[in-house]
Amino acid sequence: MKASATAHLQDMGASPGEAGSTGRISRGREPIGFDIREPAAYADRNAAAGTRMTAIPIYDDLPVEPDAILEQIFDAAGREGNLVRLYHQLRNVAPIHQSQIERLGRPWVLTRHSDAAWAAREKGLIKDGRLVDQLGGDPNSPFVTVMKRMMNFIPAPRHTRLRHLINPGFTQRTVERLRPGVRTHIQELIDTRLADGQMDLVRDFAYQVPLAMICELIGVPFEDTHRIEVWSRGVLESVDEVAIVTPEMEERRNDAIFGFSGYFQSLIDARRADPKEDLISRLVEVQRGASDLTDEDIIATLILLFQAGHDTTTSLIAKGMLALLQHPTELAKLRARPDLLKNATEELLRFDTPVQLSINHADEDIAYHDQTIQEGEAVLILRGAANRDPERFPDPDRLDIEREDIEHHSFGLGAHFCLGASLARLEIQEAIGALTQRIPGMQVDLEKVEYRPSLHLQGLDALPVTW
Repeated sequence: MKASATAHLQDMGASPGEAGSTGRISRGREPIGFDIREPAAYADRNAAAGTRMTAIPIYDDLPVEPDAILEQIFDAAGREGNLVRLYHQLRNVAPIHQSQIERLGRPWVLTRHSDAAWAAREKGLIKDGRLVDQLGGDPNSPFVTVMKRMMNFIPAPRHTRLRHLINPGFTQRTVERLRPGVRTHIQELIDTRLADGQMDLVRDFAYQVPLAMICELIGVPFEDTHRIEVWSRGVLESVDEVAIVTPEMEERRNDAIFGFSGYFQSLIDARRADPKEDLISRLVEVQRGASDLTDEDIIATLILLFQAGHDTTTSLIAKGMLALLQHPTELAKLRARPDLLKNATEELLRFDTPVQLSINHADEDIAYHDQTIQEGEAVLILRGAANRDPERFPDPDRLDIEREDIEHHSFGLGAHFCLGASLARLEIQEAIGALTQRIPGMQVDLEKVEYRPSLHLQGLDALPVTW
C-alpha cells in the first residue's frame, strides 16, 4: 500500500437488519463467519454507564462488497461526505477482511476498536522499511535511505533504543514548560487577526502554532522556517497515497532530503561547539556515550519530528475547531465551561483524526480469530473507523465533549504510540480554548472548506472563518 500504505451481503447469510450484530471475517472471496457481538469488556462498560451499543444499519446507497467499499474509501471523490458511513458499512459486512486489491498490497483490513488495539500491541506485527518501499520510486534514492533511518520505520529493539534516547525531550514535565510560551504565541496570533473579522484558520492560525513550538523544542531558529517549509512540502507529498511517483516528484523529494540533511547537519555541528537548551543539543550530548547513534540517525529523527510535530497538529487544531463549529451546542457548552477543555480535546481527537490509518506487517505467522495472518502480510488499521466503533463508543457519530472513557486510536497504541502526544494535546487545548473564548462569533462556510485528497494524512488545506 502506498501510504506510510469478500462476499456480498446475501452470500454471508445476513440480512441488512442482522448485519449490525453478526459479521464475518473474510479472506479473499471466501467468507468465514464468526460472532462479533459486543466484547464482554465493552458490554460491561456500557452496562455500567447505562448505555447500549448503537445499531448501525447497512446503507442501501453504498456498496456491500468489502473491496468495493474499500476502493471507495481510498477514492477522494468517492468518499466525499461518506467516509464515516463507508467505515460503518465495511465494519458491518466484513470487520476483518483480507483485501484482494493489489495496489493496496492485499492487506488485512481492521475496522473495530478491539481489533485495532490488538494489532497495535501485537509484537508479531511490526513497522519496518517495507512501509517506505511502498511509497514507490528508486529504492536506493537519498529519500528512501533517510526515511528508513526514521524510528517510525524501524522495529524493536532498535526502535526501542532510539525512542529511549529521545523520550526525555517529550515528557509531560518537559512539555508543560512550553505551555506559557504556547499560550502567549496563540494570543499574539489572535491579536493580529482579530480586527480583520476573518482568516483562514489553517494558514493564519493552526499552522503557525505547532510550527513555532516544534522549532523551539528542536532548536530551529524560527526565521529559518521559510526555507524548511519548502523541504517539508517535498516530503509530505511523498506520503500521499493518491500521489504517483514521477521523475519530477522523485527529484523534489530527494532535493527536500538534501536540504533537510544539510541544514540539520549544520545545526548539529553548531551545537557541538555551543550547546543550548534544545533537543538537538540533547541528542548531541547523548551521542557522546552512544556509539550507535550517528549524525545520520539524528538527522533522520529531526526530520521526522519536524514533520510530525507541525503538520499533524495543524490538522488536529483545524479539524477540532471545524467539528465544534458544526456542533454549536457543544461549542456553546465548551465556551461556558472551559473546565471541559481537556476532555473535549480527547473527544475531538476521536471524532475526526487526521491520521486515518496505519500499516503493520506480520513478522511471523499469527493466529487471530481462527485465521492465520501469514508472515509478510500487511495489516491495515483504519483508525478513523476504530474511533467510530459503536461497540466501544455509544452513539459514536455524536460529538459529546462530556463523553467518558475516550480511548481513541488517533495517537496509536503500543510501541509506536505517538511520541509527541503530550505536546499535541497541549497545543490543541491552548489553541481551541483561546479561539472559543476570544472569538465567540466565529462562523464557517462549509462550501469553502478544502480537504487534502490523502486519506492517510487527511488534513485541511483551507478553513475560512469569519466573525
